[in-house]
Amino acid sequence: GMGGGFPGGMGGGGPGGGDRQAQELYPKGGTVSPLGKAKFPDASSRHLWLIVFYSNSDEASVQSQDMVTKLAEKIKGTYKVGAVNCGRSQTEASFCSSQGVDMEDLPYFGFVVDGEVSIFDDGGQMPSPKALHDFAAEKTPFSLVHNINNRVQLGERLFPAVAADVSKVGAVLLLTDKYETSNMYASLAYRHRSQFVFGESRAKNLAMAKEFGVKKYPALVALKARGKEGEYTQVKYEGKLKADDISKWLDGVYKKFGGKAEAAQQKRRRK
Repeated sequence: GMGGGFPGGMGGGGPGGGDRQAQELYPKGGTVSPLGKAKFPDASSRHLWLIVFYSNSDEASVQSQDMVTKLAEKIKGTYKVGAVNCGRSQTEASFCSSQGVDMEDLPYFGFVVDGEVSIFDDGGQMPSPKALHDFAAEKTPFSLVHNINNRVQLGERLFPAVAADVSKVGAVLLLTDKYETSNMYASLAYRHRSQFVFGESRAKNLAMAKEFGVKKYPALVALKARGKEGEYTQVKYEGKLKADDISKWLDGVYKKFGGKAEAAQQKRRRK
């Protein structure tokens, strides 16, 4: 833990011990979503999750709350931030331990991709917001975004990947002046991984700018292969460059391209 003197010490006995009286650090309805054993991201979850494992009666957990909440605000749209109260009950304590959390050294931080939890190694120090953000970026599945430099690669890299997966209805291509894939675009590729294959054309690629008549960057298009080699239908995105706006648009394009309503989206499974 982090030590650090709160007047009167906020010591709390083990699981459930001091937690009854202590103030809830991450109440419902905040930017940080309360999670737990019964409600935890799995392989079908739509978002990438950064998780804080904490206890209300733990001093270091209390001290980190402000940093975690501010970070959650800052990365909203790219990553979801969730909190698991390891001190709530023996069940939650066991769940935290099963995820690799040391109950004697809260808070712990983790990142969930495809239902797999990676634990951040903080070396016993309270991590900075930047360290946690870098950790999330490092675990983000950038491999979901294919690099596309010319029209031929659309036909080689994107369309065959769509054809090979019955659940996918098309490809999404970002044309950008940047040299590296953004965390936001990779997180959108993850969010819509069951619907589309994602590509990116970086660094003001001339051939691609010409192909799509790009006047200014970034430009985002959804593509559906049709008929002859390399022919496609395209839908251009005209909205704000906000992850949630783009995500709504992609859900619409999915329907337009003939996607079936996904069971998981119709009814969020109650575990």
